[in-house]
Amino acid sequence: MPQARRGGRLPFPDAAFDHALVCFVLEHLPEPAAALAALAELGRVARPGGSLTVIEGDHGSVLLHPNNPRARAAIACQVPLQRAAGGDPEIGRRLGPLLRQAGLAGVRVSARLLHADGSRPALGDGFVRRTFAAMVAGIRDEAIGAGLTDEAALDAGLDALRRRTAPSATRSSRPPPTCRRG
Repeated sequence: MPQARRGGRLPFPDAAFDHALVCFVLEHLPEPAAALAALAELGRVARPGGSLTVIEGDHGSVLLHPNNPRARAAIACQVPLQRAAGGDPEIGRRLGPLLRQAGLAGVRVSARLLHADGSRPALGDGFVRRTFAAMVAGIRDEAIGAGLTDEAALDAGLDALRRRTAPSATRSSRPPPTCRRG
């Protein structure tokens, strides 16, 4: 996708693939022109009748049970930081219109709920602890530097988020739409 971000072409001929997949990329592109260009470029390399799967997050749609204000505050630091970097942390909710604006046909969008709790330890560890909490931990310095939080509050939020894998905890998020190239 670096070529598409710069307005260039992917190094593949038209209709080269039966299926194309993009996962957690569009949310990092400047909006809306770069995301539209990237989607149109993916549509170009998919054969007529082929398909494209787009998986993007929506950092504004995190559900926690029981709710934890500290975890929610730590997660919320991502949204303004990603926007300040030129991305769209809530692009997941806008994928349908973006896919259509990119000229893709047969767009079907379905939000997917990813449910992780203590009854699914591998998912809780793999997604909540090693992916989602690690992603929030990765913005630590930027969040503190931007004045969005302080060390103690972010650490408390990360601890609360990591505890989401306990038997009585739940963490959910939404991904992916698909469409077919006409």
